[in-house]
Amino acid sequence: MSSQNNASAFNKKLEILRFLVIGIVATIFDFLTKTLVAGLTKSWNATFNFGVSILAGFVVGVIVNYVFSVLWVFQNVADKHAAKTQSKFWLFVLLGFIGLLISEGIFFGSRYLILFGGVDISVGQQSPMAIFHGDWSFLSSLDFWVYFIIFCLSTLIVLVWNYWSRKKWIFIAPKEGAALAKTSEKPDESKGK
Repeated sequence: MSSQNNASAFNKKLEILRFLVIGIVATIFDFLTKTLVAGLTKSWNATFNFGVSILAGFVVGVIVNYVFSVLWVFQNVADKHAAKTQSKFWLFVLLGFIGLLISEGIFFGSRYLILFGGVDISVGQQSPMAIFHGDWSFLSSLDFWVYFIIFCLSTLIVLVWNYWSRKKWIFIAPKEGAALAKTSEKPDESKGK
C-alpha cells in the first residue's frame, strides 16, 4: 500500500511539473502577445490599450494551455473523454476567464496604486517593443521592472487558481478507493473453469 501511495505522490508531482512547464510556455505566449499588442496599439487610449493587450494575451495563453492540458498535462483523470467534451472546454475557458479577472484586478489595481508613486506600469508593458529597434534601454526602466514584478506575481496567483480549479472541475482524478480497488483486484481463476 505504501508503494501505491508513493507512486500516487510521484504521479501528482509529475502532473504538477507538467502543469508548470505548460504554464511557463503559455505565460511566454501570453507575455509576448500582450507586449506585441500593447506596442501595436500604443496610440490608443492607455486604459483601452492595457485591457486589449491583456485580453489578447489571455486568448492565446488559454488556447495553448487547453491543448497541452488535454494532450499532456493531466494524465490521471477518471473520465478522459468527459474532460475533452465541449462543455468541459467552455468550463476551461470560464475558469480561465476567472483567472483573467483575477489578473486584471491585480494589474488595474496595481496600476492605479502605483501611479501615485510616479511609476506607470502601462509604459513598462510597452517598453520591450523597443527591442525591435535594437534598443534595450528599457532594462534600466523602473516602469518596466515594476510591471514585470507585478506580471510575475499575477501569474503565480493565477497559476495556483488554474491548477486547483481545473483539477477540481475538469480533470477530476479517480477516487482513491476506486483506484486502489482496481489495482488490488486479482482475476478469479476459478470462474473460468
